Amino acid sequence: MSDVRISSAGGRHWLRALQRRALPLLVVNLFYFGVLVYPVLRIWSLLTPVPPGTVALLVIMVGPIIGRLACEWLPGTFTRLLSALALTWLGLCFMAFTLVICWEVFGWLLPLEDRTWGLILLGAVSLVGLYALQNAQTLAVKTVPMTGPASMRGQRLVQISDIHVGSRHGRFLSRVVERVNVLAPDQVLITGDLIDFADIGIDEIAALGRLNAPATFIIGNHERYVDLEAICQRLRSLGVRVLRNETAIVGPMQLIGIDDAEPKTQVAAELTRLRPAGDSYRILLYHRPDGAQDAADWGAHLMLCGHTHNGQILPFNLLVRRIFPRICGRYEVDGMTLYVSPGTGTWGPVLRLGSRCEISLLTFA
Repeated sequence: MSDVRISSAGGRHWLRALQRRALPLLVVNLFYFGVLVYPVLRIWSLLTPVPPGTVALLVIMVGPIIGRLACEWLPGTFTRLLSALALTWLGLCFMAFTLVICWEVFGWLLPLEDRTWGLILLGAVSLVGLYALQNAQTLAVKTVPMTGPASMRGQRLVQISDIHVGSRHGRFLSRVVERVNVLAPDQVLITGDLIDFADIGIDEIAALGRLNAPATFIIGNHERYVDLEAICQRLRSLGVRVLRNETAIVGPMQLIGIDDAEPKTQVAAELTRLRPAGDSYRILLYHRPDGAQDAADWGAHLMLCGHTHNGQILPFNLLVRRIFPRICGRYEVDGMTLYVSPGTGTWGPVLRLGSRCEISLLTFA
């Protein structure tokens, strides 16, 4: 009898383990098929009656998986380019998925032949994709007027964030630096995810050494995923100040840099070990827009974040907003100003739809 009970308990344990593994696998496969395969097959089926099995195979086998695996197996410039192309293809499929779903819901309102609809959808995906690709290359400068004490009057601070060298080439960073220098800032504040691949050589980030203003950097989640210590050392060698759970007095400002971490209590936990400088204008740099209330309670006057990319591609911003309600722009939190950058670069697909690559210029009157 005891053997039966043991066998039964073992069976339930195995079943629970299978359920834990099966559900995430099912979700991933449904997402993969829905976003990457379904829109391509649907548009293809409207254009031709030939079963598009070969297209499905091509999409599945030559899609983002190969690009990402190549970067793991053969790291280098070529495979990074392959990864960017593969993930950009994924982004295009995501936009196609959105358009096809809208057509599935509303297409009956305008009855047309299948082939006509297929051409319309293909043209729409192409136009939207070209716009999103071009938009991801364009650097927009947003001026954010600020108020502060007399000591801050006339200060010009530039925030750049989420450039993602690795996903983006070092030439993109050079363009960012050239644009920043034209703005003639007093300080450049880099709020994480500057780099997102391992073994990014100093030559690809050397443009930071050409900044005409002092620069301060705090780490984001992607630096944590790769060679963090080596990244910080390369940046220091270029004259960039790296703040890791520490503060620095810079003119009339106290800069506070906190390392990125997953727990939402990270800001509160690290601030308990740091002391506000009473006479300074206190600027907290943290990669993700968490802990704003904790920063305000501690005595920060300004908090600068990034991470969200403002969703990067519509309608992905709807999901990101559920995780980070303060997704982009300026917010007031108990006397402290929070500014969340939509990012200066892109991660994954080199596409932006409904968002932009921003250099934020904070001017104090």
